[in-house]
Amino acid sequence: MKLNIDNTSSMKNVLIGAVALCTSIFYLSACSDEPVGDNYYTFTGEMVSDYLDHQPDMYSDFTKILHRSGLYGMMATYGNYTCFAPTNDAIQSYLHSRGLKSVDDLSDADCDTLSWNHIISEAYFTTDLADGNIPVANMNERYLTFSCDSDNVNDGNVAYFVNMSSKLIIRDDSVENGVVHTLDHVIQPSNAYLPELLEQDKNISLFVSALNLVGLKDTLFTYMDKKYFCGADSVNNGVIMHRAGDDWNCKYIGYRTQRFTALVETNKVLASKGINSLDDLKAFAKKVYDETYPEDAGLYDNDWHNPKNPLRRFVSYHILPYYAAINDFTISESGIDYKTTCAMPNLIDCTDWYTTMCPGTILKMSSPSDGLFANRKGVGRRCSVRGVKVYTPTEMKGLYAEGFADGEKRDTLNQQALNGIYHYIDDVLVYDTKTRDVVFNDRIRWDIITMSPEFLNAGTRGIVGRVVGLKQVEGWDFHGKEPQLAVRNRNVWNATYSDAVDLVGQFDVTFKIPPLPANTYEIRFACGAHPDRGVVQVYFGEKDNLQPMGLPIDFTVGAADPTIGWVADTDDEEENRAIDKAMHNRGYMKEMDSWNQGGSTNLRALNTKYRKILCTQTIDPNKQYYLRIKLVIENAKAELPINYFEFCPKSVYAGINAEDTH
Repeated sequence: MKLNIDNTSSMKNVLIGAVALCTSIFYLSACSDEPVGDNYYTFTGEMVSDYLDHQPDMYSDFTKILHRSGLYGMMATYGNYTCFAPTNDAIQSYLHSRGLKSVDDLSDADCDTLSWNHIISEAYFTTDLADGNIPVANMNERYLTFSCDSDNVNDGNVAYFVNMSSKLIIRDDSVENGVVHTLDHVIQPSNAYLPELLEQDKNISLFVSALNLVGLKDTLFTYMDKKYFCGADSVNNGVIMHRAGDDWNCKYIGYRTQRFTALVETNKVLASKGINSLDDLKAFAKKVYDETYPEDAGLYDNDWHNPKNPLRRFVSYHILPYYAAINDFTISESGIDYKTTCAMPNLIDCTDWYTTMCPGTILKMSSPSDGLFANRKGVGRRCSVRGVKVYTPTEMKGLYAEGFADGEKRDTLNQQALNGIYHYIDDVLVYDTKTRDVVFNDRIRWDIITMSPEFLNAGTRGIVGRVVGLKQVEGWDFHGKEPQLAVRNRNVWNATYSDAVDLVGQFDVTFKIPPLPANTYEIRFACGAHPDRGVVQVYFGEKDNLQPMGLPIDFTVGAADPTIGWVADTDDEEENRAIDKAMHNRGYMKEMDSWNQGGSTNLRALNTKYRKILCTQTIDPNKQYYLRIKLVIENAKAELPINYFEFCPKSVYAGINAEDTH
């Protein structure tokens, strides 16, 4: 049933993007943001509605549903839509499963939900999609999974699926206002909450037993923030946001959610480590977490709901307070392979960092060419710690089937819950001393988009062709001020390392930094100079004891200013290192040389980009630290783009070998 969200009756028109990851299974081509048709409200070509009407033997039931929901008219007019059209046989099978005889037996609400579930307000051909979520939610505000499999009926050719069960039996039929894909089954997103969905998968029953024992199940039943309100005009029509010399129509998120992602070992993976029962898992968790937290060893072993209990630590480290499909975890894009277009894969893996539900812990996600990995160290195949692989939906579907005996009845796999998603992983995931002291003893480049769960839970990562505003951000305090805040549209030029949050107005924001492992860190702020930007004071410390970090930073001044000291690299590496050292002594660094903005211009070669060293700080993992960024001049139009922060441990910035420039 469609979400009943006050003040967002037209929410289906708000296009909230995710991103699509280029995998070994699919190679992506660009998905245009331009309308498919050239003529407004002209019918010189066949519209979605015409396509369906001209084949009544195939689509008459779905057409009747569209009429009853009121969306048929939309399918007859100018726009840019993906229509997943179930056949009459698919509709009849759906009706039979519900004990109904015809479409006439459906309620109006049923027709609304069915229509909204099958339409996306953006045109996507299969060549635009990767193994993972389709980038834009359907009109019911639910993301759909795209995957593939060999088709035994079709001589082993590749077959494509939506939500792992609805096969595209006809695909990529272009029409004047979008594209039509024909399905053999009705799309039925699950209305189960994440714990309920996990319990339906017999292949992960051991993990589910542990989840229930440690009391985390109830925590995962939250979803919609019913107190949140945003005006309909801001949601549906948007407001003008002036950024970087241009006016953007900024549409605001009309709802707030809490969502979760679980990374889960199958029973088979646990068994490969000698873990065959809940008692085995308790003993395993105790061994790992007694070593990681020796001060807690033996104190909470039978206190299953205590956050310091070893088994609870094990389970909670597998859960993130973010919604992340396989193609949300690291920088990627539908139509643009950021991993080779902008990132230099010989120098870096595209990497993002996350906080977990285990207090005081973080998780690293990396996407080298051979997949997505948690807690990996190194670059590409030169990694020193392999990490734990996260399976794609296609791989997950195959593994799910392997968990059943021949002929054993099984439900269709669905990894998408109402308030989250889960993924299979190929090894046991733990926050052990090796992860903490080796993998995380590295330069941590933390993207602002994952600094708070708000951005991924609102579906704002990887927006194309638009900016999306947020009234509130979880964990961010705006000190009573109301600047415009938006997630920037993504393309190869628009943001250092691809994602950015823009603040415009008299901004003053405080937010908690992630729970870093104990170490001494150099904390850096990635900056970009522009005449429209302001002068800010940055503060750091515990919440009630924030201290100013040096003098205010003037973001209208480029890095070539003598106070910063940027000078272009030469052919003399010794001279380049001397320039770097002189900049560092002034409290600045050049940008990374491992990212080509626009696919061609190296960030290190841009004198408008730099990293400001805020402070050197010894971090106590038992304390919480905050950053405050305050505009210190009166300028209601000042801009501040926030891309990422770096937390660089002393072993890197002052190690035996000089820190690399990547």
